Amino acid sequence: MLAKLLLKALNEDQLLILSNIKGSRNLPASSFLRKLSKASDVSLSSLKLNSRILREFGLLTYYTAGKTRPIKLTATGRMLVDMLVPLKEHVSKKSFSEDQAFKGAKTKVLKQGFSTGVGHLPSSLSASDLIASIFRVFSPNMVNSCNSLVLSKGHAASALYAMLAEEKAIDEEELLSLGSLGSRLQSHPERKYLPEALVSTGSLGQGLSIGVGIALGKKIKREEGKVIVLLGDGELNEGQIWEAAMSGAHHTLDNLIAIVDRNLLQLNGNTEEIKRLEPLEEKWSSFGWETMVTDGHDPEKLVRIFEQLKSNQTRPVAVIALTERSGGIKSFKKNLFHYVPTPEEYERAVIDINES
Repeated sequence: MLAKLLLKALNEDQLLILSNIKGSRNLPASSFLRKLSKASDVSLSSLKLNSRILREFGLLTYYTAGKTRPIKLTATGRMLVDMLVPLKEHVSKKSFSEDQAFKGAKTKVLKQGFSTGVGHLPSSLSASDLIASIFRVFSPNMVNSCNSLVLSKGHAASALYAMLAEEKAIDEEELLSLGSLGSRLQSHPERKYLPEALVSTGSLGQGLSIGVGIALGKKIKREEGKVIVLLGDGELNEGQIWEAAMSGAHHTLDNLIAIVDRNLLQLNGNTEEIKRLEPLEEKWSSFGWETMVTDGHDPEKLVRIFEQLKSNQTRPVAVIALTERSGGIKSFKKNLFHYVPTPEEYERAVIDINES
């Protein structure tokens, strides 16, 4: 019974580290984690974060009195591994590829773009899995939720509306009113008409500042809950983003998460040709943020990261999500620009989503 409880308390990356550490052969932590990252296809930044958490839990050690030591299990860690590893072999992992919420949300994004011919379909497709994963873990802006979502890239509004329809917060039929006169669902979200939007967005570069203010307010009032800000990579050209990043680090906002939808395209071209952003991970780190890079179209990885941040965060975190403007739909070009599918392309894309 104790082992089962502990298994639920640890995430997959933490279990991966614990179950492989016996074969580390006295490697320093950095070498061990790089080797494990390459072998397991789990991001190095995620493994680093989870190794620090395990060290804080007293389950492993690799740094003592200012000196780097080989990474090793503590006595408590060894006892825990002896209990967990045999049990873990019999635990089946949930298949997120079969999760209809993710497929349903992406299909609804596609339907809005195809049926109305308005909105920003590629930008919404690139953000669809991100928004669905955020709602899976945090249920932001919903009744009885203490978590908040600021959609800084407001032009991805149809991805937000699709998820709200999945959550039954709005009627699915209302999605077909996207961008029409008198509709609550405009091409950019409006708080006045849709409380679940939290703030009206669309003027790029402002969302992180709003998120910092909400997160700081929560800290002052001693309120629980995370503040998640979804950013487009193009809006990182705005200096206001980096002022907000400095403020978040200065105030040690351990309730603030910035997610960058890194699809490499902005209004009029490739981000690296217009104003180079790379090395992006190092930029965020240099501003004092915990930074990690992940696949923005892998719901399982996204949910795992968000779950660990929900309970283990010591400073603001930037998640750089590598995405495609096709939303991962096989029959679409990866670098879609301004685009509305033909009836044939729409039908093929729906099939692709459901077969993925």
